This record gives sequence, C-alpha cells and structure tokens, in this order.
Amino acid sequence: MLLGSLFLLVATTTAVKGDGKQRDSTQKNQQPVVQMWKLTGNWIGHLENELKNNIRTMQKVLNQLLPLENQILETLISIEKQEKHMQDQSNTLKNLYGHNSYLDPIMLIADAQQQVQMAGLHKLEELLQQLLSHYNSTLTSIQDTLQATRSPSLRHQNQRLILETLQELIHVVDQGPGKQPVNLGQEAGDEGMGFAGALLNLQGTAPLRFQDCEDIRRSGLSEDGIYTILVPNVTEPKRVFCVMDPEGNTWTVIQCRENGTVDFQRNWEEYKQGFGDPDGEHWLGNEVLHQLTSSKSYSLRVEMEDWEGHTFYASFGHFRLGSEEQFYRIFLDQLSGAVMYENNLILGNNNFSTFDADHDVCTCNCAQAMTGGWWFDSCGASNLNGIYYPAGQHLHKIDGIHWHHSFEDPTYSLSASHMMIRPLLS
Repeated sequence: MLLGSLFLLVATTTAVKGDGKQRDSTQKNQQPVVQMWKLTGNWIGHLENELKNNIRTMQKVLNQLLPLENQILETLISIEKQEKHMQDQSNTLKNLYGHNSYLDPIMLIADAQQQVQMAGLHKLEELLQQLLSHYNSTLTSIQDTLQATRSPSLRHQNQRLILETLQELIHVVDQGPGKQPVNLGQEAGDEGMGFAGALLNLQGTAPLRFQDCEDIRRSGLSEDGIYTILVPNVTEPKRVFCVMDPEGNTWTVIQCRENGTVDFQRNWEEYKQGFGDPDGEHWLGNEVLHQLTSSKSYSLRVEMEDWEGHTFYASFGHFRLGSEEQFYRIFLDQLSGAVMYENNLILGNNNFSTFDADHDVCTCNCAQAMTGGWWFDSCGASNLNGIYYPAGQHLHKIDGIHWHHSFEDPTYSLSASHMMIRPLLS
C-alpha cells in the first residue's frame, strides 16, 4: 500500500513537471503573438479616439449650422403654405366667376394681384435658396482665410482685392441692358441683376467708384499696390499702381521703366490704350490720361535713377494732356526740381509722337530716330520711353532712356524712371 502510494506520487510529480515544461514552451511561443495583439489593440484604441474627436468636431459644426438651416427651411415651408393658400383663393374666385358674371372685372383684378404676389414669393424663394448656397461656400472661405487676415499687411491686401472685385461687379451690372439700378421689386426675368446685385441694393450699398489713387486712399486704404479705378468716359475699368508716401501724398503711376522687360517701341494706338502690367514696366495710356486730367487738375512728378545709384526728380505743378485730336499734347507749368538744362526745358508743351504718327516740330521723325513714343520737339533733351540698355551698355546711346540733367554725356541712358500724377488740393 505504501509502495503504491510512492509510485503514484512520483508519477504525479513527473506529470506535473512535464506539464510545466510544456506550458513554459507554449507561453514562449505565444509571446510574439501577445505583443502583436497588444500593439494592434493600442493602434485600434488610438484610431477610435481620433474618430471620436472628429465626430465631436463635426457635431459642433452641425449644431452651429442647424439653426440657420432650420430658419431657412421654416421660411420656405411658410412660403409654400402661402402659395397654397393663394392658389385656393384663386380657385374660389374662379368658381365665383362661373356663377356671377357681373364680378368679372373684380375677379380678374384680384386674380392678377395674386399672380403678382405669387411671382414675388417665387423670387423670394429663389433668393433664399441662393443665400443658403452662398452661405455654405462663404463659410468655407472664411475659415480658410481667418488666420491670414490677422496679419495687417495681408488684411490690407484682402481689402484691396475685395474692393477691386466689387468695383468690377458694379461695372458689369452697370453695363447691363438699360444700365439702370436694379432692386428686388423688379421682375424675376430682368437681366443685369444677379444675386450679388440684389444684395448690394438690399443693403443700400453706394457704388464704389474710384477715379484715381487719391480716392482709394480716402476710402481707408493706405498701402502701395495695384488697385482698380473707373475713369470718366472710359468704358473698361483700369488697373493702376498707387504710391502712398509717408507725407500723405497719393500718386497714380502712369509710366514705369526699371528692367527692360517691356518693349516701348509701340505704335500710336498702343500708346493710346496703354500697355504692360501696372505691377512692373508699363504705360498707363494717353486716352486715360486725357480723360483723367480733363476731369480735375493734376500735378506731375518724374523720378529717375542713373547707373551710379543717384536719384533725382522733376515736379510740375500742373499737368494736363490734350485730346487725340490735339495729338495728346502735354501742358505743363510751375516747374521745380531738376528740370532745366542750359536754360531750356527738358520737357515742354509738345505733341505726342510715335514712329507711325509724327507730330514733332523737326523735319525728321524723332520717334523713329530716338525710338518709343514721347512729347518730342526737335528730338529734344528727354525721352523716357526709349530703348532700355543694361549696365555697361548705357553710354553713347541716342535711342536710350534720356533726361539730360547733370550728365556730361547727353546720350547717357538711365536705369529707371517713374512718372506719377496726383490731384491738386482744392
């Protein structure tokens, strides 16, 4: 009995040891699987947290949009109810019309009034639908640009872009049939209105019409840059570069030479209409200058720089350009700054000439010899629209950019020039 118990104990002990080794081996084999499971579990948990955060954010946005959407939907439902009610009234009137012929005129008038009212409701419904669509797109735009508008310089740029967009929009509306202001009381089929035009009239917004850079500064903008102006008697809006100096003067740039990227050897029509980009080298246009200076009095400032880095200027207290019939003759007086050379004016009251329209006082064609379009007399001591010669090639050039001031060589070609105008203080 005792021996049997010993055999049983040994067998049991051996079995237990065998099972322990097997379990250790199994646990070792399972360790990589457990670790992978733990990593997968952590990743799934992180993903669940991200999804929960995104859901909470989306829910907040939806909660903010729901009130507005509900208001618009309620308004649309109310409109539908009114339309149904008016349709029922119209049917009632038609039934009465069938039994009482003496009510014909009254019923016809009432029916016509209801048709007008229903047309108005349809128009309102369309505007509400457009408003909802406009709100959704604007919300996204506002969120994208909110951070950028915190910067003062970017804020001014955004204001300038908004003003230009509104000006162009108003110009498009003005060019519509009849060029009459549009209001919400017009028929739905009227052209030239659009949703933006309706909103502008709804808010009572005055047209943003800037004739020059001085008008733009008075509107509250104070940074140099490109703006859009509407010139009297000129159909299309004109983009100009505005210089707003620290002294409070605001200049409209009419000519810029600085790197030779734009060819100034142009014909009469091109100088009339203008060419180049206001952000770089350009000529604003003789017709625009004529219309601007005919509507109010302007002064002219000419700034120049040579290849040695010296800058100088010429100021004219009064500047005006004649009409095309007057060959865009320049009228100047009240000279100051560096404008005289051997008791002769560097720029005088002369006609404008190009290679295909010779209006100078020389028997030759100065525009062909000197190149570019300019107010030549007998080819004279100035031409800021000549060929742009780079450094090292700027000496002894009769057809270069000239303003004979203090240079020993009258054929010295300048490195830069800017012509700017501003209205005289009244």
